[in-house]
Amino acid sequence: MAKTLGDITGELTEKVLEPAKAEADLLLKNARAEADQIVAAALMDAQKIREQAKREIENLKKQMDVNLETASRNFLIMVEERLEKVVVNPVIEAEVKPLLNDGQFLEKMILEILAGYVHHIGKEHHIEILLPAAKKAELETWFIEKFRHKMSHPLDVRFTDKVSFGFKVGVAGTGSHINFSEGLVQVFSEFCSPRFRKYFFPRKES
Repeated sequence: MAKTLGDITGELTEKVLEPAKAEADLLLKNARAEADQIVAAALMDAQKIREQAKREIENLKKQMDVNLETASRNFLIMVEERLEKVVVNPVIEAEVKPLLNDGQFLEKMILEILAGYVHHIGKEHHIEILLPAAKKAELETWFIEKFRHKMSHPLDVRFTDKVSFGFKVGVAGTGSHINFSEGLVQVFSEFCSPRFRKYFFPRKES
């Protein structure tokens, strides 16, 4: 029996076109599923990138805050130190110098210090005291006549340009002296500096 055109068309549709359409639909479905997976993965990657960028920005901001705080603190410390040098130290020196240039105060101070110094180092050591060369004319006679007889311990008195005011005391020949001039100013400055900072640079309580 000869096939009609309708038979051929139906057979072609059933055996060729429909399977091809089904395969095409499957390919399209798979392509859409794969595309959806790619989009989902891309969205997840984008979210991770955003979160990572956000963390990096937050960390950078925190580090910048720390750096700014450190820089501010260092600047404040620098300002404090400079102000101490131009305010505290000169004020202390202006108050201490007249005391150390006062004969009666100087005599009493030297006697007290030498008594304690002799007790500390022992009487077998020779003591040396250094006085300002600029004060030699004023202090030499007074020191020799009025002061030396009060000392029961051997004492060398030297006037030197290395002392601008006050005095230095040590064991003769060692080259090492306790500084009761600039050193005394420094001691008072260190004592006053915390109080200076407290009133002029009060810290906020945390």
